[in-house]
Amino acid sequence: MIQYDLQIGHAYNSEYGAYVTYGVTAFNRGKVICTIEDISLDMKKVEQLVKFFNEEQLSPAHLEEAIENYLYDFTI
Repeated sequence: MIQYDLQIGHAYNSEYGAYVTYGVTAFNRGKVICTIEDISLDMKKVEQLVKFFNEEQLSPAHLEEAIENYLYDFTI
């Protein structure tokens, strides 16, 4: 069973300084199978994505496409 979780990252930009970014990590039986970092600076939005992916049991094969849809169309 695939389980998705919030991924927290730290980044630095010379204009803005240090900041926190949020991404998604996919696990299969507790083992990391893929991580997509730096999806958003908004933790709540990425938490909503993670919740949706878990509820729908999104296949990891569609993870990038689902995130792209979110980023460009704000739909899943």
